[in-house]
Amino acid sequence: MRPVIIGAGHNGLVAAAYLARAGRKPLVLERRSEVGGCAVTHEIHPGFRAPALAHAGVVRDDIARDLGLEQQGLHVVRPETTLFAPSADGRA
Repeated sequence: MRPVIIGAGHNGLVAAAYLARAGRKPLVLERRSEVGGCAVTHEIHPGFRAPALAHAGVVRDDIARDLGLEQQGLHVVRPETTLFAPSADGRA
C-alpha cells in the first residue's frame, strides 16, 4: 500500500523524505500552489524576502543533518534576539 501524506508543509515533506528513504513511494498532496508550509519565503516588497511565519526551530537540527539539507542549500539564521514586540508608548 502506498502511503499518502496530506499537506506539503515542512512536517509532511520530512515524513515523505523518511518514507522514501525507507523504500516506500509516498504521495504528497497539497492544496496550495506551493509547498513548504510555514517554511516558505515570500517577496514582501521588490527585493525584500521574508519567511511566511518566522519562528524558531522550523526544522530540527538532527533532521536537517540526517536529510543533508545544508548540502541542498538550507542556511539557518539564529539571531541573538528572537522576539521584539514594540508597544504604542515606545516601550518594547
